Amino acid sequence: MEIAESPSASTFGRRNERTGQQHIRGLLAHGEIFERMVQHPALIEIAEAMLGDDMTLGAYSARILYPGAIEMGVHVDYPYWAMRGPFAVRPPLMVQVIWMLQDFTEQNGATLVAPRSQLRCARPNREDFAREAIKITGAAGDAIISHGLLWHDTSQNHSEQPRVALLINYGLKVIRPLDSEIAKVPPAVLERATPKLRQLLGLEFANSLARDLSRDGLY
Repeated sequence: MEIAESPSASTFGRRNERTGQQHIRGLLAHGEIFERMVQHPALIEIAEAMLGDDMTLGAYSARILYPGAIEMGVHVDYPYWAMRGPFAVRPPLMVQVIWMLQDFTEQNGATLVAPRSQLRCARPNREDFAREAIKITGAAGDAIISHGLLWHDTSQNHSEQPRVALLINYGLKVIRPLDSEIAKVPPAVLERATPKLRQLLGLEFANSLARDLSRDGLY
């Protein structure tokens, strides 16, 4: 799959000249394929096992690492980096999917992770990460699914081709989405939206809360 910058797509981000990376938002406005991908049954099954079947979509974007791109910087994912802590590994607040749209290799900026670092329930330590991090390589179509507290980073792209990945953040329904405009999609998307997509966009939030109250005998 090719994701190209479009002058008519205001949500398409500019290339960061310092890092050589480009972050692209607003994917749901750019083809039904993105609607299908965010609802992929395998991803939904895993994410719902961790977050519950009323989870919502916190962010949905693509990231391009151009030739020569450098590391983004080791981090945990939202909402953890926006919190003061202390953190708890359970219940998870967010699950991230890094979907490889091209092969991830040793040379082209494959994701770096510190295995089991989510269990530390802490912000990243750069020295520990440099010592423990490994590259996750894989073939186009593979996906990395991780707890939001996992320490991770991009690596440098030493190849001559861009490296593209799809990023999906699923979160607990009570967590404010990182992308505040996640539900601002074209009318055609809403018209054909499945119940699952409506749920992911937060459009069934009130109904979900009503079910919670009814379950607990409060409504």
